[in-house]
Amino acid sequence: MKENKEIVKILQKKGEELPIPESLHPKKLYPILQEYSQKKRRQKRRFYAILSVAACFCLVIGLCLLRSPYTFFGSEDMQQKALAKRPNLEIPSKEPMELALLESNYEEIYARLSKSWNTLSSKQEATSYREFSVAEDMAASASKLSNAEASFGKTNTQVQGIEEADQIKNDGRYLYQIATKQTKDENGTNVSKTGIQILDTLDGVKEIAFLSEFESLEEFHLWEDLLITIENKTYDTPYSSFEAKKESVQEDLTFCDVLYQEQAYHEISIYQITDRSQPKKLKTFTLNGSYETSRILDGYFYGISRFLAKPGEGAQDYSAYVPSVDGTLLEASRIYCPPEADGNNYLVLVSIELANPTSLMDSRAVLAGAGTYYISPQNIYIAWYLPVFQETQVKEGSIKDRTKLLRFFYQKGHFYAQAEGEIPGQINNCFSMDEYKGNLRIVSTIQTYNVKVVIDERTGESIGFDYREDVRSNALYILTPSLSIKGLIEGLAENESIHSARFLGDTGYFVTFRQTDPLFAADLSDPEHPKILGELKVSGFSEYLHFYGKDRLLGIGMEVDEATGIQKGIKLSMFDISDPASLQEVARLHLENYYYSEALWDHRAVLIDTEKNLFGFEAEGSIDDKRRKDYLLFSYQEEAFIQTHTVNTLPEEESYYCHVRGTFIEDTLYLLYGNGEVSSIEL
Repeated sequence: MKENKEIVKILQKKGEELPIPESLHPKKLYPILQEYSQKKRRQKRRFYAILSVAACFCLVIGLCLLRSPYTFFGSEDMQQKALAKRPNLEIPSKEPMELALLESNYEEIYARLSKSWNTLSSKQEATSYREFSVAEDMAASASKLSNAEASFGKTNTQVQGIEEADQIKNDGRYLYQIATKQTKDENGTNVSKTGIQILDTLDGVKEIAFLSEFESLEEFHLWEDLLITIENKTYDTPYSSFEAKKESVQEDLTFCDVLYQEQAYHEISIYQITDRSQPKKLKTFTLNGSYETSRILDGYFYGISRFLAKPGEGAQDYSAYVPSVDGTLLEASRIYCPPEADGNNYLVLVSIELANPTSLMDSRAVLAGAGTYYISPQNIYIAWYLPVFQETQVKEGSIKDRTKLLRFFYQKGHFYAQAEGEIPGQINNCFSMDEYKGNLRIVSTIQTYNVKVVIDERTGESIGFDYREDVRSNALYILTPSLSIKGLIEGLAENESIHSARFLGDTGYFVTFRQTDPLFAADLSDPEHPKILGELKVSGFSEYLHFYGKDRLLGIGMEVDEATGIQKGIKLSMFDISDPASLQEVARLHLENYYYSEALWDHRAVLIDTEKNLFGFEAEGSIDDKRRKDYLLFSYQEEAFIQTHTVNTLPEEESYYCHVRGTFIEDTLYLLYGNGEVSSIEL
C-alpha cells in the first residue's frame, strides 16, 4: 500500500493539468428554489445537484496503474467478499482492495481545491449555453419484497432485505410517523412542533409518545428496539440570508457565493424504545454536510451525506474544506479521489453498529458529484451526471453527455472503494440500476449535442461554447465489477426518454416516452450480448413499475393524449410479462380526476402487498374546479383493477401541507397524516 501511494504521488506531480471547463452561471440557479411546496424534497435535491454541477471541476490524475479506464487499483479477481449466508453471491479469492488515496495531507488537498475555486471566480461569466435541464433523482423505485410472511405493512424498499428510511414505520402493533403538530406556548401563541409520533393500536389508536426535539426531520429508521432519526440543519440558512449578506458586504454577491459561505450539517440520533412510551436517547452523531440517503443491513446503519468544500481562511482552516464526522476531521488517508472527480464536492460514508451504537464504526469520503444511489446487498453504487458543458477539452462538433459511476464494496460496517467507470447518457433514478451475478445492469438516456464556438462580436475572441440539442436515444449497458462495459444495446427509442425501469433475474424492463409508452423487455442472460425481446406501445407512460404476483408488472404513471401529448391524469397499467417477447397490457384504469401523486416520484409512498392483493397511494386532482385529495386503495382481479376504497384526505383548513401515507396491520388500514392525525378503515 505504501508503494502504491508513492507511485501515485509521482504520477500526480508529473500529470498534465487539463483546462478547466466553463461553469454554469449561478444566477440561473436561483429560480429553481421557487418550485411549489408539493415538491419540497425534490426541490432541495434538484437544487443542490445543479449547484454541485455549477461548482464542480474535473481533476485528472495520471494513474497508469489502472488496468483499464474503469478501474482504480486492483482487478476483477479482487471482487467483493459476500457474507456466506447470502445466496447467489460470488466469493472472492482475495480480500477487498481499496482505491488510491487522494493526498497525504490536508495542505495538498487545499492546493488542489484552490485551483477549482480560482477558476470558478475567473470563468463564471465566460460560458454561453442553452438552457439545460439536470434530471431529478425522484427515487421512483419499488420493492421486490412481497410481504408474503408479514401481517403488517412494511416500507416499500428497492432491494429485498435492505431497510430504507421513511416518514412512517409500522412494527405490527405500533405506528410511527414524522408529524408537525400545532400547539400553543405559555403565551397562547400558535407554534408548530415537528417530531416522531408513536401510536399504540392495541385498543384503538392512541398516541403514547411524541419526540418533539427536532427542527427539520428528514426521515427515520426502525430497527428492533431502536429508533434512528436523521435531521438536516444549517448554521445559517442561505435562503433567508442572501439579501442581508449582499447588503452587509456591499458587494454584488451571487446566490452561489452566499451558499459557499454557509455550512450545512446533520444529526443522526439513536433512541432506545424498549418502552415505546418513554424513548431514551442513547447517542447523537453530528456530521457536517447535508444528508443524502441511508440503509440498514445485517444490523449496521450506513449513511451517505454531501459536504461542499469552501475556501475558508486558507489552507490552515481545515474545517472549511475537510469533512468532519462527529466532531473529528476525516483523516486524509480516508479520502479518495477518482481519476475524474468533483473538485468541491465530497460524498461522506459512515457506518454504525446498531448493537453497540456508541461510536461511528467506519467513515470514508470521496470527491464525487451527488446524484443517484443504488445499494445492493454488497455494493454501494454512486452515479452522478456530467453535462457536456463540464468537459475539460471541448471542440466544435458532436458530443454526448455522460454519467460517472463509483462502486464501494461494504460489509459488516466497513467500506472499500473499489471501482470507477462511466457510461454515456443520464440515468433516470436508482431503479435504472440493478446488480445481478456480479454485474451492474443500467439504462440511460443519451443526449447528443452540436457544439459551436461563441465569438464576441466586439473583439472577435472566443468566449465559450454554445450547446444545441441534437439526437436523443436510450441504451442499456451491462458492466463488470470493475465497471467496464461488458455488453450493450444502444440507439433505442430515438427522441424519447426513459421514465422507469425494473429488473427481474435475466430480464430487464424499461419504459420510454415521448407521446406513447413503449415498454421494452430485454434478455440479459448473456451479459456480453443482451438483446431486446419485445416492445409494447401503449398511450401514456409509467413512472413506477412493480412486479405484481406471477407474470404481472404493475405500472403507475400518467395517461397522455397521443395526438397532443397533453397529460390527462394518473393511469394504472397491468402488463402480462409471461412471455417477454410478446408483452401485453391486460388491464388499465384511467384516474382522470387525479393529476398528481407522491407515488410518481417516491416509491415509499406506495403501500403494496401482493399476497393481500392490495396497493394504494394518495392522489390529488379536481372535480368541477374544486380541489380534491384522496387516498386510493386498489386490488387486481380477473384482469381488472378494482378501486376498493376512496378516503378524502383534504384538510378542512389548509394551514399546513403534508402527504398522507397508508399502512396496515392485519385487516385494518391506517392512514397517517403529517399533522399527527390517524384514521383507520377495516379492509
